[in-house]
Amino acid sequence: MNIDFRKIDEDNFDECVGLSVREDQRFVASNLRSLAQAWLNPEALPRAIYVENVMVGFVMYLVDSGGGKLYLWRFMIDQRHQGKGYGTAALGLLERIARALSGVVRMELSTAPDNANGIKVYTKFGFVDTGILDDGEEVFVKELR
Repeated sequence: MNIDFRKIDEDNFDECVGLSVREDQRFVASNLRSLAQAWLNPEALPRAIYVENVMVGFVMYLVDSGGGKLYLWRFMIDQRHQGKGYGTAALGLLERIARALSGVVRMELSTAPDNANGIKVYTKFGFVDTGILDDGEEVFVKELR
């Protein structure tokens, strides 16, 4: 599978904000909200997820080398592309990015406790529930080294 992350620009902005999750996944923030937050936080790295030149999702992350982590802030696969392994493939690419960064020794994310599908994907990928709640969300960590 040929998967890559691409910057959001005027050519793919509308397509990115048009991606959506299923009705039962409403705890996932809209991509428009995520892009607005990225505009306010210059350290955020918002990217469109592409498989074979088709946009299938969105990811936004922060790198805190001093803190030793890559934080997965937002992650979604469009409802039309779920169940095809793209989420796992995107997490694999994100892990390769994290491992290539100096000082990064773990990946971290937080998610709504009722995000059963997301939690299943994250734990299958190797993330571990820390038992910590951050603003009502469960914190998961994957050690890289």
